[in-house]
Amino acid sequence: MKYVSLSSVLLFLAVVILAAFVGGREINQRIEETIESNYKTEIEALKEKISKQSELLSSIINLNGNDQNLSEDEPASDTDTDGASEVLTESKAEFEYIIENGGVTITKYNGTQTSVQIPNKIEQLPVLKIGESAFADMKIKSVTLPSSCTEIDWFAFYGCYALTTVHIPESVEKIGYGAFDSCSKSLTIYCVKDSFAEKYAKSFGISYSNFE
Repeated sequence: MKYVSLSSVLLFLAVVILAAFVGGREINQRIEETIESNYKTEIEALKEKISKQSELLSSIINLNGNDQNLSEDEPASDTDTDGASEVLTESKAEFEYIIENGGVTITKYNGTQTSVQIPNKIEQLPVLKIGESAFADMKIKSVTLPSSCTEIDWFAFYGCYALTTVHIPESVEKIGYGAFDSCSKSLTIYCVKDSFAEKYAKSFGISYSNFE
C-alpha cells in the first residue's frame, strides 16, 4: 500500500482550486459577453429614446421662455386685432408729442402727407392740444383736428402757404396768436355755427364754412 505525502495532496488541491478559479472567470466573462450581445440592440434603443425625450423637453422649456419674453416685451395696446395697433404705430411715427394735463400735445408733424388727419388718441390718451409752431412752414394743404382737441397754440400753422382747408371741431375753445398767419389767402376754416372757431375766423377776416 502506497502512502501519499501531505505535500502531494496540498499541491493537488492547489491545482484543482486554481483551475476552478480560472475556469470560473472564463465562464463569468462568457456570460457577460452573451448578455451584452443579446441586449445590445435594446440598450442602444433605450439610449436613443432617452436622448430624444431630453431634446423634446429642452425644446418645450425654450419655447415657454420665448413666449414669456415676448409677452413681457410687447405692450398690450399693440396686440389689438382690429387694426388699432397699426393706427397707433403710424400715429407715433408721424407726430412728435408730449403728455401733459392728462392728454397729448402735438409738438411736431413728421409725416409726408399733404392732407393731415390728426387722431383722437395717441397711446390711448386724447389729443388735447396742437402745440406752438407744431406745423409751422410745412407744405400741408388740409388738416382735420380731432373732436378731442381743445386748443391751438401760438403759430401752430404759421407759414403754411399751401394750407387751404382746416376743419376745427366745436371742442376748440382757444386759438393762440398768429396760429394761421402767412397761410394761403384762400384758407377756409370749416367749423360749427356759432363756435369759437367761427368767431375767430370772423375776427381775423378768414373765410369759413359751417358744418353740422
